[in-house]
Order: sequence, then C-alpha cells, then structure tokens
Amino acid sequence: MKRLTHLLLIAVMILTIVPIAASDAAAEKVFVKAGQVAELTAAKAPTLRIIDCRAAEDSYKKGHVPGAIYFNVDENLRVTGAWDTVGVRRQLEAQEELFGRQLGIGSDTMVVLYDDIEDNATRLFWELKYTGHEKVAIMFGGWPEWQAKKLPVEKNINQVAPALFVADVQPQLLATSSYIMSKMGDPNVVLLDARPPAQFKGDEKHAAAKIGGRLPSAVNAFTLVNWEHKTYLKDPAELEEMYADLAVTPDKEIIIYCNTGWYAANSYFILKALNFPNVRVYDYSWVEWNGKGHLPKIVGKAK
Repeated sequence: MKRLTHLLLIAVMILTIVPIAASDAAAEKVFVKAGQVAELTAAKAPTLRIIDCRAAEDSYKKGHVPGAIYFNVDENLRVTGAWDTVGVRRQLEAQEELFGRQLGIGSDTMVVLYDDIEDNATRLFWELKYTGHEKVAIMFGGWPEWQAKKLPVEKNINQVAPALFVADVQPQLLATSSYIMSKMGDPNVVLLDARPPAQFKGDEKHAAAKIGGRLPSAVNAFTLVNWEHKTYLKDPAELEEMYADLAVTPDKEIIIYCNTGWYAANSYFILKALNFPNVRVYDYSWVEWNGKGHLPKIVGKAK
C-alpha cells in the first residue's frame, strides 16, 4: 500500500528529469522517466492515462507500453481552419469531446505521452495545456527508451471509458495574427520560427503555403535540432546557449510559429522544459500569415 501511495505521489507530481540550470524548483514538470511509468503501470495506478502517439497504428499493435491507448495525433488534431489553414486546434467543444470521450481524460487524469520522434506527442502536449489540463508529461526517451530498458511490452488493443473533460482555456499560451501585429517592434518579444532553415529563408515552402517566406524580425531555430536520436533532449546548457545566441531568453515573451503549428508546439515543449515562463504558439502560423495580403512579410523565392 505504501508503495502504491509513493507511486501515485510521483504521478501527481510528474517529476522532471531535465537538469535545468536556472531554477529547478520553479521548472515546469514536463518529463517522466520510463522506469517510473513502468512502476505505475505494474501497480495499476488509478487515473493514469498513457497515450501512444506514434504515427503508425501498426507500430502500436506490434507492441506498446502496458495499458497504453493509441491516438493518431495527425489524423485527429489536424483540421482545416480559416484561410485554408491546416493543423490548427479544434473548436473548444470538439476538444472536450475528443479528450473526454475518446481519450478518457478527466480533471484528475494523469496523462503520460510517448512517441518515437516526439513531434506528435508535443503537439498533443500543447493542446492539452492550452485547454487547461496541467497533469500531462512526456516520457523521456519515448518508445526507444522503453525498448532500450527492456521494459514490459503488450499487444492488447486497449479501450477507455469516457470521462468528462471540461476545458479551461489558457489564452496566454496562444498567439493570433492580430496579437503578433500588436507586438511587432516590442524589444521584449521574440518571434521564433521553428521551421527548417530553407523554409525560413523562403527557398522552400510548405505545400499548403502560397509563397515562401517568414515573419519580419523572426529568428530561426529548427525545432528538431533540439533532440538527440529523435526522442532524447539535448543537454539543457547547450540548448540555452543556442537560444541565447538568438536573443531567445527567459526574460522575453517568446512567440513561436512554423507552418501549421506542429513544429511550434515542439519548440513550446522545449522552452517549457528549459523553464521559459512566457511562451505562446501561433498555431495558424505561416500558412495563415502568408495568405493575408495586409500582413507584413519577408517573401522568399519559393512560389
């Protein structure tokens, strides 16, 4: 009984394992160890929801973390919004229905996400945070870490009972085009472009974008360079130095964009792991911005 109580305490806290240099005590809890997840599953901890976010459901069927359910993030969260923008968040009622009915997440549910490349898991992480669900973390190292440690694997197709998910929207996590325009030229705000360099320069573009280019004054750090072997975060000191060179520092408000919100959500997760307090995601991103003629932009060669 004492052991289960201890494990539940771990789950409630969602312990961080990233050695944040600046302020460990205040750091947001965004990671949980694979070994801790294994202990929680073995103890059948109540109110725990483990979600497999890998791109292919076949991978889930071949083997997954015991008790995990499968969720196709790309299929279920990628919708079309205004200005033909793809990848945007669902409407609030649809989010509540999806997270509550399909994923069985209630107000007390402790959610652990894992992936094999992390950008799907981090997209779901941001959307859960945006809708006010605080008890969510990503398993450090993802599925590769679980396999490397030779932890138990099952092949059951798990189902969940519906739960009541009541969203408590956190507007401070979201940026819109009008909000960004209101912050243009503010020295305390940094626009961070999370796309590959060729898209930032405008030499290439996303298929849904009409033109290549970027937002004025934006700096570029492709989000996938934050990871080693796709699921292991690089040394935090190295990441902090990289971002500091771009003037992306914790004392600034950071607004992240990409093409459709996917890479931006990934960089949001990274900056929260590094204890950045004020980070927003522009989830409509360049695919919306480039289509609005009245918005300022630096146009590239890609058409």
